[in-house]
Amino acid sequence: MLISSSENQKAHDIFDELKQSQARFQAIFENTAIGIGIMGLDRRIIDANPALCRIFGRSRKELIGQTPDLVTYPEDYEKSTNDFNALITGEIEAYHSERRYVRKNGEVFWAHVTMSFVRDTDNRPIYIVGMVLDINDKKLAQLELLQSEARFRAMFDNSAIGMTLSTLDRHVLKINEALTRITGFSLDDLKTLHPNDLAHPEDRHLGSEGFAELLAGKRTAFSLERRYFRKDGTMFWGRVTYSLVYDVNGEPCNLVGLMEDITEQKDTREKILAQEVEYRLRLEQEVEERTRELKQINQQLEDEVVQRQKAEQALANKAAHDAILNERTRLARELHDAVTQTLFSASLIAEVLPDLWDLNPAEGEKRLGELRQLTRGALAEMRTLLVELRPNALAQIPLPELLRQLCESLIGRARLPVEFNAEGQIKIPPEVQMAFYRVTQEALNNVVKHAKATKVDVSLRMGTSVRLKIVDDGCGFDLDTVSPDHLGLNIMCERAEAIGADCSLNSQPGKGTQITLVWHCPSEDSEGCIK
Repeated sequence: MLISSSENQKAHDIFDELKQSQARFQAIFENTAIGIGIMGLDRRIIDANPALCRIFGRSRKELIGQTPDLVTYPEDYEKSTNDFNALITGEIEAYHSERRYVRKNGEVFWAHVTMSFVRDTDNRPIYIVGMVLDINDKKLAQLELLQSEARFRAMFDNSAIGMTLSTLDRHVLKINEALTRITGFSLDDLKTLHPNDLAHPEDRHLGSEGFAELLAGKRTAFSLERRYFRKDGTMFWGRVTYSLVYDVNGEPCNLVGLMEDITEQKDTREKILAQEVEYRLRLEQEVEERTRELKQINQQLEDEVVQRQKAEQALANKAAHDAILNERTRLARELHDAVTQTLFSASLIAEVLPDLWDLNPAEGEKRLGELRQLTRGALAEMRTLLVELRPNALAQIPLPELLRQLCESLIGRARLPVEFNAEGQIKIPPEVQMAFYRVTQEALNNVVKHAKATKVDVSLRMGTSVRLKIVDDGCGFDLDTVSPDHLGLNIMCERAEAIGADCSLNSQPGKGTQITLVWHCPSEDSEGCIK
């Protein structure tokens, strides 16, 4: 049979077209970013393109001849098998699925897979083409979003604080049960109301500026306190906080509102403030009365001093009068500034303590401890001032007791923890006792005024010698840059030198200060030191 030239040309054209089609398929197969695998009807891989090898982390040689079981995640194996059986039996022509696979290094990832038949000219399936797309990042992002939504939903539904989700123009979309309990309004009620409709008319202007700044991006959230009406018409104080919710593009899309009923807190706060004003006025009156009494006492003391010194020379008489006046004025000022301030604080705490105890027993117990400390400090301060009024008492009262009173008065006046320890008991000369008392007084005053300390330790050891050590954990100072006249250092050294004692001072910036005063008793046959 002879073939005409036209038929020969036609066959040649078909062959060329087939060859070009095969080249196009091969180029797509080799260069596409989607993984493509060709399997026989027995599910064994016949060929795999480079993208599929990259996705599974395996070479083409490792994949050919294997079934999908090699890379299928165990928990997804049953579904994968069922889908393939439905394809083989003709129940479906193709299927799409999102499932997990395992790379050669053990890493689990999500992929979108499509399986379909390739048929011959008689429409009989000859092999299967699988297309795999790595969607792990997208899938994980979806899962994270779902988890985030679940967490927010759980918080929203179960929070004890009232919560709303609304549009940017404040139309309510959703509320939780807590908000219904606080306001009495349901979601359907609030959908027809604007949040300002719930506010007291006098308070509706509050928060408008902050809300505008929130929508303009000038702040991330804002809060306000104002009065609201419940559905039954009763009024309550509410604290409301608004914040923005952003979409995936970073643009604000919704508002989250939080509401707390603070009526009880407001009432308690206003009651305490009113009581504080009343107590302050009352205490100021008492302070004025005590001040007048002190002035009268001072005047009497001045008169007595003047009468005792009438026989002395006019110049000496005037000098003594001025000294006594200055000393009495100082004591009156210290009594007014220290003791009355302490008593004022104690009175305030005592007045509010019953109410505070009902509201918060733990805080009430703490305030009771402060009240105890304040009264002990005030008592010590009074004793110290009384001793100052009777100079002879400084020689009659044992030194440990004098120093203990100084420490306790500092605790009450400055609210500063002072640890005092004393060992031994001996009788020492009055001038020695006076020097130790004044040095301690000067050192403690420096701690209050300059040290910024949180703790002070004072220790006294009395035996063959008298050793006093005062240590604070305050800011300290550089001895080379501080003038000896500053902080009364010269005075303390002069007092120590006058009784033959050794006085040393150690301090560094940021490491506190230590003052040590040591006086050695005379020999045993001397009467200057008696145990």
